[in-house]
Amino acid sequence: KELTVLGKPKRPRSGFNMFVSENFQESQGITPVAKLKQLFDTWQKLSASQRQPYLQLAEDDKVRYANEMKSWEAKMIELGREDLVRAGRQQRKPKTAETAKKGQTAKASPQDSKAKLKKSEE
Repeated sequence: KELTVLGKPKRPRSGFNMFVSENFQESQGITPVAKLKQLFDTWQKLSASQRQPYLQLAEDDKVRYANEMKSWEAKMIELGREDLVRAGRQQRKPKTAETAKKGQTAKASPQDSKAKLKKSEE
């Protein structure tokens, strides 16, 4: 709920969601569940060329979501709410030469241990 108050963008919609929202009112069925079942069957029967407009709308929505998330995450970082930013998106502190060397040696050690295991097996 807090994310909604802070204005986090809604997730992108799929091509099927676009199709349902466009055709839900006209679909046949007494209950909403029956309407969705009928729309799902119709979606399954559509050819690739008939689905293409909905899939294109979904791609456009993904681009919108990515752009809105970039600006929202930047705004959250600016407000000091880095805890709300996705893990891979946080601005990283630049590495110093010392920490870069530690990272390289840590990465090299698992390979070295694998090589030692292979030699001991032979």
